[in-house]
Amino acid sequence: MQLIGHELVPYEPLFWRENADQIKADEQNLFKFNKAMIRAAQEKGAKFSVACENVSECIIANAAGANLLVMSRREFTPKAANLAQFYLFDAKVACIIGDEIELSEIAEYQADVAIFDNAIVWDRSKKETNGTF
Repeated sequence: MQLIGHELVPYEPLFWRENADQIKADEQNLFKFNKAMIRAAQEKGAKFSVACENVSECIIANAAGANLLVMSRREFTPKAANLAQFYLFDAKVACIIGDEIELSEIAEYQADVAIFDNAIVWDRSKKETNGTF
């Protein structure tokens, strides 16, 4: 399992984006599934990860070039992980966690990546969402 945001593991932060204008080519962008934002990231040649809520979003985000498929609901993770394995997705299935103690839970869900919530740079005008979108 890959860890993003753990104090002992070097990582690249993910920057939460609310709209296509915020997408930057030199940062790892993270946003809710949105066709316009995916298109903007593609056009800018930006790295991006997508918060997905269903199978269709996972399939499209992977095919569009997302690095991570971040599950908005943990109970959906095993289904997404099986789908990714069966179809040999390039994207990895990820969950956001707040603490190391949650690693065993998401390992049972078969997530490829654990993203510690401190690895996400949220809009400073909003409170951190602690793993919810």
